[in-house]
Amino acid sequence: MISITRRPSFPGEWNHELIWPLAFLGSVAGAFGFFYLGLETPGCIFHGLTHLPCLGCGGTRCVRALVHFDFGSAFKFHPAFFAVTVFAVLWSIYSIIFWLRRDTLRLRFSIKEDQRNKLTLLAIIFVGLHWAWQCYYLSRV
Repeated sequence: MISITRRPSFPGEWNHELIWPLAFLGSVAGAFGFFYLGLETPGCIFHGLTHLPCLGCGGTRCVRALVHFDFGSAFKFHPAFFAVTVFAVLWSIYSIIFWLRRDTLRLRFSIKEDQRNKLTLLAIIFVGLHWAWQCYYLSRV
């Protein structure tokens, strides 16, 4: 479904090995600063109206658990955000190795056009399962 290739960068192509690790490190620094200052997030409007968690509910608790290196709780609070964080860490490690080796071939992900509908369906199923988990778990915490 998703193919991974190593290829030279195209002219004018974004430098993903620089942009995304810097965005991730900036987000980590922002999260640490936010929680260090003791700032609070606003309440969830969707949850306030429906008494159901939205797709973002649990994200702040996930980040708080990650800041304290409590990975089990972080996963339970928001599996999707946890997965994105794991991917961001792995991509940052890859980027560091890429820059240290002065590599010219870059990892790129691509989706074949005939597989796009299947991947879209899988994403919709994943979002539905993720929301069902949040409705189940966050109502118990």
